[in-house]
Amino acid sequence: MLTDCSPGQKHEEFRSYVKEFVTREIAPHSKRWDLENRLPWDAIKKMGEAGLLGVICPVQLGGQGRDYVSLGVVIEEIAKADMSCAIICWIQATLAGLVPGWGDETIRAVSRGDEVIALATSEENAGSDVSGIECSAELDGDGYVINGMKIHVSLVPGAQTLGVTARTWAIGRDEGITMFRVRSDCPGVSVSPMGQLGARAHQLGRVVLKDVRVPVSATMGKGGGGKKVMYARFNVSRCLSPLAAIGAAWATLDATVEYARTKVAFGRPIGTNQAISFPIVEHYTRLEAARMLAYKALSMNDSGQNAVREAAMAKWFGITSGIRAIADCLQMHGANGYLTEHPLEQKLRDVMALQFTGGTINIMKILLVREVLGKEFSGIA
Repeated sequence: MLTDCSPGQKHEEFRSYVKEFVTREIAPHSKRWDLENRLPWDAIKKMGEAGLLGVICPVQLGGQGRDYVSLGVVIEEIAKADMSCAIICWIQATLAGLVPGWGDETIRAVSRGDEVIALATSEENAGSDVSGIECSAELDGDGYVINGMKIHVSLVPGAQTLGVTARTWAIGRDEGITMFRVRSDCPGVSVSPMGQLGARAHQLGRVVLKDVRVPVSATMGKGGGGKKVMYARFNVSRCLSPLAAIGAAWATLDATVEYARTKVAFGRPIGTNQAISFPIVEHYTRLEAARMLAYKALSMNDSGQNAVREAAMAKWFGITSGIRAIADCLQMHGANGYLTEHPLEQKLRDVMALQFTGGTINIMKILLVREVLGKEFSGIA
């Protein structure tokens, strides 16, 4: 049992490095990236140069070879300034570091910030229910022919290489779900953006595949093992989304504390009103608890322990706590909180996106029901 799940001294020294980078390269541009509503390639390149995209990748592949807790530190600090960049960073770091089959040169390019990779897994009838995938890949000679459509694909348009899941068929036999490495400029692939409420610079898109031919060597992992490839990173990535929510909420709370100290109403600072001060300290308490839970789950992953339960708890609790904190802070700022010239409305829009990444909040609770009560109580097969 872990007794201290907070980052240690080496992680805090690394945090200082990340903070300085975020202050200089990320924070001044967040509003512009949100308005442009497209991948911020300038930020991606800068994060690559700073070594943040390859935090957990092996040194021989251009990464830093650090632990998962270090990646958590990176995501928490970036999210204080810009949610889109935090999402981009954790997707690139976990895909390159935990999902096999991209190829060494692609991983090196991702770590440098020269290329972006993405997972194309969700479909109209297959989101949380992965078994509902209808996209098909039929064996034809020395390759597969892929047909189908993917939606809610992060970093599209923009990503040069996609990890596409498809139900594979050989001689009329269903061989299960396989993930394939597909270049976005491959003949038969078309991509288009999907408008979204928040985290708009991280880009969300649709991918249509029509008679897309890939070689057998494009298979990522073993044939029929697509689910296993996808799940390889979940226990880590599900700790990062709450840390992103906590980072954004912490920055919002800090700004709100300063506002409560200086904003005068009825002859005194509004922070003297318990209707303001009590919610602030309650949110700090919840965020600290959620933060420790997320880092505990990352520490368990680092030590090779099964963190399914802790990661699921960290995700639903951290994200919902972050959303509640930012929403309350917006109201404390009055009408100004609703104005686009102030940062709070973007913070609230952005943090809401985390409810749907890598499994919804309710899916996390279903996972916990399976862990706590047993599979027969989860309500799904």
